[in-house]
Amino acid sequence: MQQETVHPHILLQVDNISKIEAHQPILQPISFQLPAQQKLAIVGETGSGKSTLLKIIAGHIAPDSGKVYFNRERVWSPPVTLLPGHPGIAYLSQHYELRNNYKVHELLSYQNELSPESAAQLYKVCQVDHLLQRKNDELSGGERQRIALAKLLVGIPQLLLLDEPFSNLDIPHKQIINAVVHAISQQLKTTCILVSHDPVDTLSWADRILVLKNGQLIQQGTPQEIYYHPVNAYVAGLFGAYTLLEDPFKAYWNIDITSSTICIRPEQLTITDDHTNAMDCVVEKVLFCGSYWSVTAKHGDYTIVIHTQENIPEPGSLIWVRLKNPGSF
Repeated sequence: MQQETVHPHILLQVDNISKIEAHQPILQPISFQLPAQQKLAIVGETGSGKSTLLKIIAGHIAPDSGKVYFNRERVWSPPVTLLPGHPGIAYLSQHYELRNNYKVHELLSYQNELSPESAAQLYKVCQVDHLLQRKNDELSGGERQRIALAKLLVGIPQLLLLDEPFSNLDIPHKQIINAVVHAISQQLKTTCILVSHDPVDTLSWADRILVLKNGQLIQQGTPQEIYYHPVNAYVAGLFGAYTLLEDPFKAYWNIDITSSTICIRPEQLTITDDHTNAMDCVVEKVLFCGSYWSVTAKHGDYTIVIHTQENIPEPGSLIWVRLKNPGSF
């Protein structure tokens, strides 16, 4: 096969990937690049094409059009190549399996290319160092997942693909695997792509985020860009509560913006006694959320949500709301 090249500083390049199944578009042409040691999250609603895109990048299924390049070489998929996958790319699916009747250290020794010292560090990062003498039938689901992850990493992949690593886990195990994924990026400097059905989880982890809807790439950018400047209500809603910046709000808050897609996050608003550049609202409900109170209020037919740690109002009361930093819009 003829070698094809891309920009030498890019580890992964996806060029116009598309996929059709049962005459329905699963992925419409998608392109992006990923430099080495970056962390990319792919998010979107169920059925948006996230996992299909990840499998195409991994070389497990073939696109109907477009190409994937890894380290300047084409990634081929069956039927062009007999074995799915690429030796430099590790892919952890939602349905990972571990061989039965083996101890953990035996499972991890297979395809291990690390020195004993490096392997010990990896096991500690993945929080499996205390499990090495156990058999896999003695492990919880969260422990099995971390071992499956360590099993991939002992092969020293340049790119790690994680398909919904937080799904089907209870809160304690989700917190552990979340810490492990952070540690893999920070301590091992592994380039990662993570698919998640819970976009909020990706904000603190990713360097860049891709948002998919119905197989289309809707927006890509840094977590801050995606969170504070979503291109539409779909993107805004994936990452939590928001209020569209409509005409009445612009007038009260003295903001001159023509775009209808600007959204306000609840933590960008404050309840104030100063009526200057503030809007009068009637409180509908007040919910305790641990580190803050969520206040839903109405101004005429318009509803806004404010997160506050002080000035907690009562339902039915009149409050004044303003932007904390109008100059940021």
